[in-house]
Amino acid sequence: GAIKAAELGIKIHLVGPEERLSSLCGINPHIDIVNATDVVGMSDSPSGVIRRRKDSSIVVGVKLAKELGIPFVSAGNTGACMAAALFTFGRLPGIKRPPIASLFPQISGGECVILDVGANVDCTAENLLNFAVMGSAYCQLALGVAEPRVGLMSNGEERGKGNSLTLEAYNLLSKFVPNFVGNVEGFDVLSGKCDVIVCDGFVGNILLKTTEGIVKSFQSVIRKSITDFSSISADLQKVLSNLTKYNPDNREHSGAPLLGIDGTCFIVHGSANSKTITGAIQGANKLGESGLVSKIRDAIEA
Repeated sequence: GAIKAAELGIKIHLVGPEERLSSLCGINPHIDIVNATDVVGMSDSPSGVIRRRKDSSIVVGVKLAKELGIPFVSAGNTGACMAAALFTFGRLPGIKRPPIASLFPQISGGECVILDVGANVDCTAENLLNFAVMGSAYCQLALGVAEPRVGLMSNGEERGKGNSLTLEAYNLLSKFVPNFVGNVEGFDVLSGKCDVIVCDGFVGNILLKTTEGIVKSFQSVIRKSITDFSSISADLQKVLSNLTKYNPDNREHSGAPLLGIDGTCFIVHGSANSKTITGAIQGANKLGESGLVSKIRDAIEA
């Protein structure tokens, strides 16, 4: 995936065991290999990464990204990536809980930003207000939506629905977010009702993985039911091929930025393939050049 991104003209600094990476990459003028002798496992605790895994690819990579002013991309341990990014890049002023923002495809053909999708399972109403502001800034730059509509994920669209967190957050978003459309429900995620959906990381992560699971299950049922695709109509073949758009883990939605830090960190799914990595590098590179950090800083101050 890194080699393919380099072929597109993106300068890559590939961090990991030098001997192993050199044998895989060969000589490539667009790729610099940076040696890191340690690796953070998927089951390792994120809290000790900075102290005990100083020569791991994640820690070395984040420090290098900070030093060079470039994005950091990883499909490794999510918690470790977050911990290293927070410690190295630091939070933007006014941000207590940086969220992970994911782009979801919509039936209308557009996309929707959902955050948080896993960084913070316990949130306050103030955190959700921060998410709304950051998500709006990201939506403006990533999707080109001038005035993003913001919805609050709840178990009903009525203002009185939800738990204590969503009720308090509703009041804050109503007061400080100009384009707040109110509560949205699970079936609104792909409908196009709003451009940004705010929730805590517990709800958001379940939402993300449930959506991925439904699409993959539907695709599996289709493959088992239709043995000869040449026998079905061209229109139906087009519908089935378009179904992949609604999987948030496809190439076009292959990375999710950690917002609210003073840098660019792209979190990639642990099951990523080469196309996913290439897409994530492209997305991170574009985001790093977009001025998102400054835009979020200004929006939070306002």
